[in-house]
Amino acid sequence: MRNIGINVVLPWLTVQLLTHSWGIETVPAFAAASLFPIGQIVASWVHYRRLEVIGLAALFAILTNIAIAFATNDVRFALLKGSPAFGLFGLACFVSLRGRRPLMFFVSRYFAAGGDDAKAAAWTARLAQDGFRRSMRRLTVIWGTACVVEAALCVCAAFLLLPDIAVVVEPVLGIGTITGLLAWTTVYVQRRGARLPAPTARA
Repeated sequence: MRNIGINVVLPWLTVQLLTHSWGIETVPAFAAASLFPIGQIVASWVHYRRLEVIGLAALFAILTNIAIAFATNDVRFALLKGSPAFGLFGLACFVSLRGRRPLMFFVSRYFAAGGDDAKAAAWTARLAQDGFRRSMRRLTVIWGTACVVEAALCVCAAFLLLPDIAVVVEPVLGIGTITGLLAWTTVYVQRRGARLPAPTARA
């Protein structure tokens, strides 16, 4: 509910207030609405006292889209927010499948190890297991597909829907995609983890 409030409700209310009550032009109003997701990213960094690559990519995408919106005077670019970052992440997932360690292996290791070198080494050692490698590849395919589809839908929403509607649809798609992926990943990893033996060597 907190994410919905910060990324959906507050931006929508901001746009309504600035454009309809105060007469602010569309692009500055929607740029101001983007301050809420930006603030959430920065607050997360302050809380955990570390920069996260995913958050950094999302922040860069939001700021870039705002700059393009001002340069072109086209509010549709401001509506995209972090969608390009989703799309690029999805494409990176597919490209990484060419190697032995797909992208979701590194993402999952980052969260599983939590900065602990021993846990990271143990996670890497599991690459010796065929089942583990298949799981990482499947995770990468699912996340890559979902992120590319989400980005495509958000672009369609930004360019085909009215701005007042798109400002709600875009974050709902993003939150829904991430929530669904995390829920599916949790269940999948738990099921696969029960079948995989503990690592016996370090890679």
